[in-house]
Amino acid sequence: KKHDDDEEEEEEDTGPPLKEDPEYTKYFKMLKMGLPMGAVQNALLRDGKDPTIMDLDPEKSVEFQRNSGGKKKKKGKKKGKKTKAEKEKKEKKLKVRRKKLFWNPIDEGKIKKHSIWYKVKGAVDMGKLKYDASEFDSLFTDTSNPADKKKKVGAGDSSSGPKQKKSTQVIDGKRGMNGGIILARLKMEYSVIANMVDNMDSGKFDATQLRALQEFLPTDEEHQGLDSYIKSASTSEEKKKEAMDDLCACEKYMVAMMVVSESASKFDCMLFQSQFECSLKEIVDEIIKLSNACKEVRTSSRLQKLMAVILTLGNHINTGGTGNLASGFSLDALLKLDEAKAFDKKTSVLQYLVKLLKQNDESLIQFKEELPTVAEAGSVMLDSLSADMKQMKEEVEKVKKTAEKEGNRLRREAKEKNITVAELIAEKADGSNNNDQTDYKDKTPMEVFSLNAEVEMNKALTKTDDVKDSYGEVLEYFGEDEKMPSNEFFGTINKFISNFYAAVEFVDKMEAQKLKEEKRAAALQAKHEKKLAAKKAREEAMAGGASEKSAMAASDALSADFTEGGDRPKPTLAAAAAAASLKRRGSKVDAKNGFIAAAVAATKKKAEEENGPPLGGIAAMAASAAARKKSVNDIGPPAGGIA
Repeated sequence: KKHDDDEEEEEEDTGPPLKEDPEYTKYFKMLKMGLPMGAVQNALLRDGKDPTIMDLDPEKSVEFQRNSGGKKKKKGKKKGKKTKAEKEKKEKKLKVRRKKLFWNPIDEGKIKKHSIWYKVKGAVDMGKLKYDASEFDSLFTDTSNPADKKKKVGAGDSSSGPKQKKSTQVIDGKRGMNGGIILARLKMEYSVIANMVDNMDSGKFDATQLRALQEFLPTDEEHQGLDSYIKSASTSEEKKKEAMDDLCACEKYMVAMMVVSESASKFDCMLFQSQFECSLKEIVDEIIKLSNACKEVRTSSRLQKLMAVILTLGNHINTGGTGNLASGFSLDALLKLDEAKAFDKKTSVLQYLVKLLKQNDESLIQFKEELPTVAEAGSVMLDSLSADMKQMKEEVEKVKKTAEKEGNRLRREAKEKNITVAELIAEKADGSNNNDQTDYKDKTPMEVFSLNAEVEMNKALTKTDDVKDSYGEVLEYFGEDEKMPSNEFFGTINKFISNFYAAVEFVDKMEAQKLKEEKRAAALQAKHEKKLAAKKAREEAMAGGASEKSAMAASDALSADFTEGGDRPKPTLAAAAAAASLKRRGSKVDAKNGFIAAAVAATKKKAEEENGPPLGGIAAMAASAAARKKSVNDIGPPAGGIA
């Protein structure tokens, strides 16, 4: 019956589970983020809540557990008679907990077919990968009972106790953890950092480190909380020391910075000082680029001649060179040259311009050589430079005021102690400067910097004014609107240069292809003419025999069958036929062909005995074939059997 009553009481718990209670949700989130239980309990204490709330069952409501004392009833139950609900609850507590990878999933409905996520979907199967499953489980899963961990937290274990004491006391846990990471990298006492900031001495800190330190300056709320915490523990030096030891690293840094007056303004000065030289150099370099580019476009003779050719070509295209001719054109027309096509719908005006220059003055094609800085000037915005200079000037003035204010305070303090400012801040003032009239005696380093920075800024401002005048003259030179931005002007020229040399490359390629085709056509024509000549020779031979010239050529060619200086082989029928053809034409066989004449008689006699055909057309054909030989020196195979 008692068991039934207990079961009924649990059914009446209609409140939200502790871990989902809006009043305590954020503390459970802190646990999930990896913060120790001690830090979470301290956060509860800071917010005026009972830290023992974390010892309760997170699956039950706070009101139910406090009113019913459910924990005690659970202990009073007999072993072996647990209800089904209790068993399920125990299994639930022993459920595997997993580490979470906090990413932002993409809505599946937003994944397109061409996206990487659509392509890799299902491409990798974890079950088919090679990995140590036990190692994975030990790293990313936990099957221990959460109740055991709670007991460890309350047990005051000697190994974990000291670590929990140094947890966050006042500030947000995540902020304290991030600040601790930054401070751990610096490896410097917080009092030393505070002293450096108070004297506006950045030391070896770079801009990134200074910005990080400034980020973790205490806010008004944090300042108030830390101040109250320290005062509450200031009953004795021993308790105050213990209270300070309980603070996290970030909180200790904040406490140290609380004694520095106007720490935020001093950080601004230090940041500006660390970045001033580099920032000013970047601006001055941009000014020099723009100044050089302005000079180049105004003095380039090739650019001037090229613009004249373009103007003439454009007028000729538009009007035929007569009538209402344009006297000039705006720079945007340069980009239209690549867009405008001839009636063949292939050749652009820009390509034709390149051909025109190749035929008339190829030196103009290399006009880019006279504009080496124009490409870099295309990204420079004069208006932006002016704005940056104005902002830097304002910051110099701000730093100067802060430095003077701090310097006056230090001078008053030094005067009271009858020492110099340098002795007071344990650092000599840098007296090196370019302005001999400026008195740097008894100045703080930041005052010295502000005075030198002011001098350098005035020089840069003068250069900025000069380049403004120079660019105005350029716009007037090209007849452009005086409000045209510098990056637009030089950007247009750079785009034209890019289009122009792309057209040059295209024209060169087309001309090379044309030359190749012409050579090929010439070779084909020569081959065709050779075939026609051979065909004509054959036709003449078939019509009535080869001419005397062809026969002589055949004879000379056939004589190549004999090796010079060697034994003469037996005369061939082809040789006899050639010789016979010569005789029928009434020509004599010269000395070098004497062997042919000797072969004629034997061959003729054999032909008569065998009643063969007369030596007529066939001999002529042999002579024609021999005439196609390149020269007497070409040694080829002997004539065919028919010849």
